[in-house]
Amino acid sequence: MAVGLVLRRGDLIRRGALALAVGFPLAMVVTAIGSLALDATGLLRTEDLAQLDQVAFIYEVGPFSLIVALLAGAAGMLSLTSAKSAALVGVFISVTTVPAAAFASVALVEGRLAQAGESALQLLINLVGIVVAAAVVLLVSRRHHARGGGLRRLSGG
Repeated sequence: MAVGLVLRRGDLIRRGALALAVGFPLAMVVTAIGSLALDATGLLRTEDLAQLDQVAFIYEVGPFSLIVALLAGAAGMLSLTSAKSAALVGVFISVTTVPAAAFASVALVEGRLAQAGESALQLLINLVGIVVAAAVVLLVSRRHHARGGGLRRLSGG
């Protein structure tokens, strides 16, 4: 989506939006099914979610929610534009999105609607922050490249 925004390519924006709109809900449904299976076997109980103060950052939205997402988006795009390992992209993006998506699913299945909603909001903030930061980094890197900098050129194709 960030590349599409910067290159003003609606097709890339649509492809990215479709991937997010289909991919995350699908992954969340799979997680919910897994949570139901754990419930049925007694391996997961609603009471277990009441004891999760040490991971409240997954669902409690705060100022660091956006900061972490912006850093992840910037790091991901920097790794793409500087010819560094593209594997870093997946790592930085995953640590900001997967816990929030998974926790939203599990909390919903367990009837923890407030935590599920907060976690879903956390996911949304993370996704928006990642795309915004990636687009800004790409704009800056394109300007640097236009001046003879050594960054890889990202084309829309």
